[in-house]
Amino acid sequence: MKNNKRFLALMTAGFLAITPMAATCMTAVAAGTSTLTVTDSDTVAHDYNAYQIITGTESGGKLTGLAWGNGINSASLISALTDSANAAALGITASEVGSTPESVAAVLSKITDGDKLQKLAKIIASCKDSTNAIDLVKSGTSYSASSLEHGWYLVLDESTLGNGNTDVKVRSANILKFTGDTTINSKHSLPTLDKQIVSPNPNTAKDANSASIGETITYSINLKVPDTTGYNKFFYVVEDTLSPGLDYIGTTSVVVDGHELTVDDDPTSSDSGKYYVNPGTYNSSTGTTIKYVFEDFLNYIKNTAGVEVGDDIVITYTAKLNENAVLTDAGNPNDAKLIYSNDPNHEYTGTPGTTPDEPSSSEPKGETPNDEVITFTTEVQIKKVDQDGKPLTGVGFTLKGSPVYQVLKSGVTFTADNDGTYYKLKTGAYTLNLPTTETSDKYESTTQKYKKTVNSGTLETASGSGTEKSVTATVDANGYISFKGLGAGEYTLVESTTPEGYNTISPISFTIGNGSSLATNNPNWTITPATFIRIDDENTYEVEIENRQGATLPTTGGIGTKLFYIIGGLLVAGSVVLLVTKKRMSTKED
Repeated sequence: MKNNKRFLALMTAGFLAITPMAATCMTAVAAGTSTLTVTDSDTVAHDYNAYQIITGTESGGKLTGLAWGNGINSASLISALTDSANAAALGITASEVGSTPESVAAVLSKITDGDKLQKLAKIIASCKDSTNAIDLVKSGTSYSASSLEHGWYLVLDESTLGNGNTDVKVRSANILKFTGDTTINSKHSLPTLDKQIVSPNPNTAKDANSASIGETITYSINLKVPDTTGYNKFFYVVEDTLSPGLDYIGTTSVVVDGHELTVDDDPTSSDSGKYYVNPGTYNSSTGTTIKYVFEDFLNYIKNTAGVEVGDDIVITYTAKLNENAVLTDAGNPNDAKLIYSNDPNHEYTGTPGTTPDEPSSSEPKGETPNDEVITFTTEVQIKKVDQDGKPLTGVGFTLKGSPVYQVLKSGVTFTADNDGTYYKLKTGAYTLNLPTTETSDKYESTTQKYKKTVNSGTLETASGSGTEKSVTATVDANGYISFKGLGAGEYTLVESTTPEGYNTISPISFTIGNGSSLATNNPNWTITPATFIRIDDENTYEVEIENRQGATLPTTGGIGTKLFYIIGGLLVAGSVVLLVTKKRMSTKED
């Protein structure tokens, strides 16, 4: 009822109801001197036409001497109005309709309810004579026809609809009665969709973020309750596409003006207050398309207390970054669009028994532009060398930190395998040398064998929790190892395996950030300390780490070892001077 009252209020103000697609206006116009004008707020060209239903002579605001107009098939109109289903929907009887222009005009004047007016407009439109359409000529933002005979007219926006930048996306619908020159202001309100990332800070929504592989990301899709006046059924379907670097996890909630809807596992039903989700199927090339379908949405809006046109609708769901994540500035996009009914003159059905709450391929529908958000991720690569700058093999590293969830690691991995040829030493290194009686105390186990695998990318799930979450890998034959899929946060590299005869380096802490800003076209990566250098357009950052043999200290490019050498040299020199001085003093005493 509240929608009907709102519709009537708009009519008395001279407005067309703000509903998508077919504009209908039935009106009485004064003879010979009257002009009908439609002003349209849309920036694209519309096609407005008027159809003469009944003519008459205006006298004191009333029409007399009524006759059928040339824009209507009168026999078809009377038949349609007296149809039992139509008459019941309009709240009239066949006897009221009669068979004369006078009796039909009385019925036209009687109907004032918003939804009934829209139903009446649909009936009249189905009986129009298109050969006698009166074109309303465009001039600026107005469309007009002058010198109309007085009488009743049906005004239709018969634009061709589309979703391009220059296409008409909505038509307005309204029924009102007027005499004399009249201007109708047509205002269009397109449904909107706004997608945002709301995790990890639930109070901050944004269009881009950074994340680690395996990290959960929360998304929100924000919409508004549509105006469904004049529709027999209103489709409201959200299609959300995740790129191949993202995996859909599940839906958190679907809320309309604070009312949480109930999920329905059966898409063939049409239960008001429910929705169903089609999670789609993951494709490594195209990603995943999720579909949210609101069931019997028109009746839910009409019958739910407190739900008004323009109220908030929020869909919240989660996804995670996977091993197919892209490292480049293109990132890992996720976009959504809304598909909705946009023709109140169309009798929507969907596909009964299969998908009754989705428009069929032949039914008119509108679409919002895709709204996109992007998640970025990066990679850290280690180059392990000896004191001569040559690749050093047999070194293992553990990456630790709270942002470590799952890491795509490359390098060498060793796995327990009875058919393997390697043994694990207590130092953490692996060797092909068989244990002997003399060397067995150096082995972690003299019976367990290991298999060596050189890989370009193995996904490992972190062990531990909090800042102690970690993954471990070993450098390859060229001394390289990489950890792919890291988001912003603080990390620590720990040398977990050191080749025999070399010194173990101290842990290296580093921080990954996105500067002061992060945009959908620029992740703005930063890594400190500055020893981490970006080496390509793939957003890979490399650090060179040196290990030394013997009692000397390892280095990661700093000056600590050099200072150690200098200080050690000074101590040696000082000792020599002291020895010589002492010897001279001893000689003098003799």
